[in-house]
Amino acid sequence: MGDEDYEAERRLRWGRRGFVMLTLILVGVLIGAGAWVNGQTPAAVALQPVPAEPAPPVSALGDDAQEVTDRLSVAAGRSMESLAEELPGEVINPLESEAPTVGGAAAAGGDYSETLAELDEAEAAAAESLATTEEELARAERDRAKAAKDLASEEAAAARQIDAAIEAAILAARAQDAYTVPFGAGGAGSIPSGGAATNSAAVLKLVRQYFPASEVGNAMAVARCESGHANRVGKPNANGSRDFGVFQINDGGTLQAALRGIGVKADDISDARKKALNAKVNVQMARAIWGSRGWQPWVCASKLKIVAGLYQRTPGPMDGKYDEYGRA
Repeated sequence: MGDEDYEAERRLRWGRRGFVMLTLILVGVLIGAGAWVNGQTPAAVALQPVPAEPAPPVSALGDDAQEVTDRLSVAAGRSMESLAEELPGEVINPLESEAPTVGGAAAAGGDYSETLAELDEAEAAAAESLATTEEELARAERDRAKAAKDLASEEAAAARQIDAAIEAAILAARAQDAYTVPFGAGGAGSIPSGGAATNSAAVLKLVRQYFPASEVGNAMAVARCESGHANRVGKPNANGSRDFGVFQINDGGTLQAALRGIGVKADDISDARKKALNAKVNVQMARAIWGSRGWQPWVCASKLKIVAGLYQRTPGPMDGKYDEYGRA
């Protein structure tokens, strides 16, 4: 509310008070005049019976009441008008002057409703955010539990692999011991210069004859890597042993045991070496060794990744990936 509105309301308030006081004075004067008139009336006159008159009809009372009301309205209007003429500035109807206050109250109520709505929205948003946070926490807990479970599974799998590797190493050592036999009587024996010449086609024919079809490519690849499909004698190894034939079978015990495995008798180590340089016998010995130990004994099987590692039996990434001539 501005200063001018406030000043006008103050003046109007003082005008109302003046009007009320003026009315009270007028009423007091009327009462005093009535008392004075009553005091001047003779007692005889006062005691004379007043002839009863019939009560005015209801319609007449209504007319009188309406006249009194009209006169009071006119008097009040004149009083308000005269008061308005005496007061400087614009006079505001009190009923109209309260309208902005009611409007302000309504506006304030609207602001309050908007504030409540905003609070409700804020509470709803906070509740939604809290629910989202709780859901994220629950998801994180599920992920943590799953990660812990996966880690436990991986650890268990790794432990199983370690156990399997240890067991495979033990079996390999036992198999190696089983194939290790002393050299034949007569010392180191003689070393033959080599066997009859052969080629890949001849070796392939023998491999097809003695190996499973699924292993022909692996066998030809190992033989190509070891000897180039030739009946040759290898250079001395660190322990003094040598490798013989197409599959380069070692005479440190493996050769002798393989001969016995296929039912071929050798009189001594020199005789065993000569027999190992026979391509057919050599392929048969390789098949017997593969049947009990897989491709584990051949270093070339590890180089060609037919097995997972050196002296391992686990298949490698190139297992079965070679053609019938041993080519990748």
